[in-house]
Amino acid sequence: MPIVKKIKIFLSILFVFAPFQINAQQTINKVLDEYLSNYIKIKQIPSVSAGLLVNNEIKWTNSIGYSDIENNVSVSDKSLFRIASISKPITAIAIMQLWEKGILNLDIDIRKYLPYFPEKKYKFTIRQLLNHTAGIRNYKEGEFDSKKLYLTTKDALKVFEYDSLMFEPGTKYLYTSLGYNILAAIIEEVTKKPFDNYVAESVLKTAGMLATRTDKQREIIPFRMRGYEKNVEYNFINAPLADLSIKIAGGGFLSNSKDLLLFAKALLDNKLVDETTLRIMTKRTRLKNGNYINYGLGFSLEVENDTLKYFGHAGAGTGFSGSMIISPDKKIAAVYLTNIRDINLGEPAKDILNIYSTGIQPVITQTISQELMRTYKSSGMDSTISKLAFIYKYQKELFNFGEDGIVILAKNLLELNKVADAIIYLKELVKLFPKSFKVMSILGDAYLIDKNEGMALRYYRNAAQINNSDQRINELIKKLSKK
Repeated sequence: MPIVKKIKIFLSILFVFAPFQINAQQTINKVLDEYLSNYIKIKQIPSVSAGLLVNNEIKWTNSIGYSDIENNVSVSDKSLFRIASISKPITAIAIMQLWEKGILNLDIDIRKYLPYFPEKKYKFTIRQLLNHTAGIRNYKEGEFDSKKLYLTTKDALKVFEYDSLMFEPGTKYLYTSLGYNILAAIIEEVTKKPFDNYVAESVLKTAGMLATRTDKQREIIPFRMRGYEKNVEYNFINAPLADLSIKIAGGGFLSNSKDLLLFAKALLDNKLVDETTLRIMTKRTRLKNGNYINYGLGFSLEVENDTLKYFGHAGAGTGFSGSMIISPDKKIAAVYLTNIRDINLGEPAKDILNIYSTGIQPVITQTISQELMRTYKSSGMDSTISKLAFIYKYQKELFNFGEDGIVILAKNLLELNKVADAIIYLKELVKLFPKSFKVMSILGDAYLIDKNEGMALRYYRNAAQINNSDQRINELIKKLSKK
């Protein structure tokens, strides 16, 4: 066949195939747009922003809703969300860049780099800080939504630096944002630069994340969003004021969907750390007893049949939630961000990847506690129990019917001082979840509030039979048994 004819045939195939690719992506984008529109309506949240990366190219982003409800300000692609614990991979990458350069050793006592940090009963390492096995405590009451300004990383360390370790490092896993302050302090000590400056130069700029920055509560930051919560009756309220200087490295960055996808792209392109380093960061952590945890060095992991399926991180901060997940084999990533903190948000980032893979819209579950509270407010507890039974029998797949979602109504009723109704509701839940520690323990709490110590003790004992390691329940059983 003449060469000219071969070229003509090739070009004719190319021109047929290229529009097909474009149309296929347009179809996926339309499905994703519909998903996001349905998601915000069903979940009843102020806003949501999301994006998809395919073969290291941003294929889709969208933002829907309000960044400021009171002033009727719409969310946009420029809107900056608190990304909460999605900050941890950013800090972890900064640490691993220094390790690649030979500046840091992951497995020696951190006091080599921070001699001013108080000595503990046990030595712990940078690796153990990265994977939350160092024994550093998590928040005490009031620290999650701390209002105090800490001017320096050293100041933030003072929050916990004299506290004892919770356990021998390497023996257990205890998730903590405070421990990442030590990593920030190490970065400052070895680079002689402020943490946020170093990260901006070495991580954010390299990845092209031009909008991402630390959240400084007192500064005027263009496009920074307002954060929200829902009260016990499921009305929007402003999230409490929080100064994130207590946890910049572990939960103090602002970003948007596009920038987080650029972060994922830079990871997959090996622009931030090399492939071997990323592989080290995304290996499961082995504890000293031989058990594994699905957390690496700054990344949460999802493992299937001993093979890494996704890595990334979720975040839930004051007034905000989100998630970033990356599939290293498929070279795809998804992000979602929202300006509300709520446990009923589902897993939109996974939904987005599934839509890309299958083209099928997933079921977006409704918040059952919200639906039942609506019935309770309008028609009382008898109707609420009837609604619960109907949903359980006919609509279970349409609601978040796990025990975490179902017990929230009881907690809200207790907060509203509707103790008798909370007990009625919880007794119905016992029938549906007879092996639920949470249902049993909350029912015990309800009876204790109702000053029925005998019934409280009964349900605390039931809870202990399901889980005998809960310190609070064991102490309550001991206390009530003496009476």
